[in-house]
Amino acid sequence: MSTLFVRHGTTEWNETGRIQGWAPVGLSDAGCEEAAAVADALAERHAVDAVVASDLARTVETAEPIAAAAGVDVETDPRLRERDFGVFQGLTSGDFFERFPAFDLLENGRAAAERAPDSGENWLAVRERVLDAVADLRAREGTVVAVTHVNPIRLAVGERRGLSVVRSLTELSADNCSVTEVDEGGALVRADDRSYK
Repeated sequence: MSTLFVRHGTTEWNETGRIQGWAPVGLSDAGCEEAAAVADALAERHAVDAVVASDLARTVETAEPIAAAAGVDVETDPRLRERDFGVFQGLTSGDFFERFPAFDLLENGRAAAERAPDSGENWLAVRERVLDAVADLRAREGTVVAVTHVNPIRLAVGERRGLSVVRSLTELSADNCSVTEVDEGGALVRADDRSYK
């Protein structure tokens, strides 16, 4: 029927502008409230058949109330993780781009997308694994909620809109606990819907 992509709730690192990547950062108090609200709204508006989450702490913590409201278990898929930013995890975004401008997509385009941080991933590898996961989600029966991160959502929506990896990551967004819906045919129904919060 459809895939509903939910970005995880707010974390303290979101609030301070720090790069999270694969860091084991949980939800803040505000994020827990957002997750409870989106769980109630999803249960009210959709008959949810499955909840699949990135296996990182902030997504699992967001997925748990959604799954509980739907009466299903949380499944995890590491392909739905955020980019592994390697040695840059924990830096603020501003500090990162000031100190390492070669990674700036707006300034360097595809060359920046192809560059991987030490012990991390480049954007092309991230897009490949995310789109593999999205294809598997679309092949499932019923309505699936996929709890993931801002950049996987950008990449999934960008693919639906025929955007390059650079345009997907620089022109699209998804707020914490917003919902992006893709129908069974792969058409984008709505993006960054904040009415669920």
